[in-house]
Amino acid sequence: MKTLQTYTLNSLEINDNSRLLKEDSKATAALMNFSYSTRMALNADMPVPDAYQIMTAENSQINYVVNDHHELLGIVSRNWLSSDNLMKYTDKNHGPSFWSVFDLMLPISELPAVDDAQLQDVTVLDVLETFRSIQRDFMLVLDSNGQMRGLLSAEDMIARLEHAPTFRDKGGEVLEILRQLRESHGLEPLQVVNG
Repeated sequence: MKTLQTYTLNSLEINDNSRLLKEDSKATAALMNFSYSTRMALNADMPVPDAYQIMTAENSQINYVVNDHHELLGIVSRNWLSSDNLMKYTDKNHGPSFWSVFDLMLPISELPAVDDAQLQDVTVLDVLETFRSIQRDFMLVLDSNGQMRGLLSAEDMIARLEHAPTFRDKGGEVLEILRQLRESHGLEPLQVVNG
């Protein structure tokens, strides 16, 4: 018979997604950890208005989307479920009440992924430059066994930075691009509260 090794939660690295980041902070400080997240998962079949109300009530900006077997299917942002955003897609016959969370989520299969070992040697600025170069807003973080460990969000990281990033190359400013997109589309800044 074998005895399991036990440990207390305070010995684990659990990131507080409300604290500020610096450009030279380790990238692991920006990780939204799946294993210890207090974030609620939304069922893929849930109607959009119900999901939006839940996310508003728990003051959550990003939630995981799961199926009936509690398998992770994707992520959804409260901004994507907002009535202002949905007006772009509605017609007289198909309003938001006909849509489910599944219809508006970003599938897990469309998220680029990185190995968590890579995060040990890079900074927040390196991750933001990677977001800019791959032109994506989210990245999955996988452990050495290929299991999902967490999520990195460009907007969450930028919202938590103490000051605007100064990129090494002169190709563009992610922060300025995201601000322009928010203004042109009337979006509120994404800030993950439930880390």
